[in-house]
Amino acid sequence: MDRITTLQIGEQATRLTATTDPGIDTVLYLGTQELGSGPWRNEPPSPLELENAIAFVEDLVMPIAKSLPVGTTLVTHDAEARHLVVVARPGEDPAPPLSIEQVERVFNGLVAVSQGRPVASSGLPPQAAFAAYVLILRELMHHLGFDSITVKEPME
Repeated sequence: MDRITTLQIGEQATRLTATTDPGIDTVLYLGTQELGSGPWRNEPPSPLELENAIAFVEDLVMPIAKSLPVGTTLVTHDAEARHLVVVARPGEDPAPPLSIEQVERVFNGLVAVSQGRPVASSGLPPQAAFAAYVLILRELMHHLGFDSITVKEPME
């Protein structure tokens, strides 16, 4: 059996399911519309909103870090992740796993936009939900020790 941790980031919750023995199924009340104080008030989010959201995500993620099995492959079927692949690797094959460095580059672009860089020149979607998705994914990958994520087509 493959050692996989499946990630699903929704609007109100994030689910991590590990297909290991023993299996893990964890739900965090954290989503693209649930980042502590609810949806961001600015689009794109302000630097303070990003900073507060990072702290909120870290507070929820750190307690589960030791409960997830080591050495699993992170996989998602999220539509927003497929969008992230296109943004992170424009014109490239979307099939390979997305590295934490690529996620970090997109996140750094979002930070630059929050600090005043024009959205149009960034190539990033202006929607706050996209920024929230990237922030949540980045923090999960950093704090749970994943160096890449495999993005698959939606499950039927």
